[in-house]
Amino acid sequence: MEMFRHPSGLFYSRQFADYLCQRQEAESSEHPGEVLSLEYVRCRDGEEAGASWLRLAWVSLFSKLAEHCLEIGPTRVALHRQTRRGLVNRLLHYDEGRVLVKR
Repeated sequence: MEMFRHPSGLFYSRQFADYLCQRQEAESSEHPGEVLSLEYVRCRDGEEAGASWLRLAWVSLFSKLAEHCLEIGPTRVALHRQTRRGLVNRLLHYDEGRVLVKR
């Protein structure tokens, strides 16, 4: 597996970068003036402690979130500050139709 490290501390695989690029190419015509947004949430307490969720959505280029973009491969992606912190030293990987977050 070929891996890359973004200066923000995020690691990602070539497969994940390719997935983002394909998703952007397939959907960008339906979302003019928008950029892909990646949200990552990890539950600390309660019944679901340790569980995590990753969501890809489209946000307006004029939103506050769009100011916090980075390049993952050739794809521009908006990440909230908390998502960036949560993904530091974690690997984003795409395998068999699923996005995986690994330590």
